[in-house]
Amino acid sequence: MIEAKKCLRCGCMYIADTEVCNKCQKKDGADLYRLKGFLENGTSELTQGELAIATGITNKNLTRFLGYEEFKGVCAEQNIIAASGKIQEESITELV
Repeated sequence: MIEAKKCLRCGCMYIADTEVCNKCQKKDGADLYRLKGFLENGTSELTQGELAIATGITNKNLTRFLGYEEFKGVCAEQNIIAASGKIQEESITELV
């Protein structure tokens, strides 16, 4: 039996093998594109809240995205570390 899921973005119920409903998949894609571009262009250290404001991505969705494997190691406690075209590897820890 297929079970309904609650969309992690909008909260509606849906049936699919994804984190978000079909309606929110495009929004997630646009937010991920914006986040990747922002981090690749490099910035000074920002808190997650500052990153949310700078990218226009909600803290809720930003927290979810930063838990993805491709962003592993981006957060050092409360700071986002990004530098000219690549994420710095030293002195960073996995997002908790």
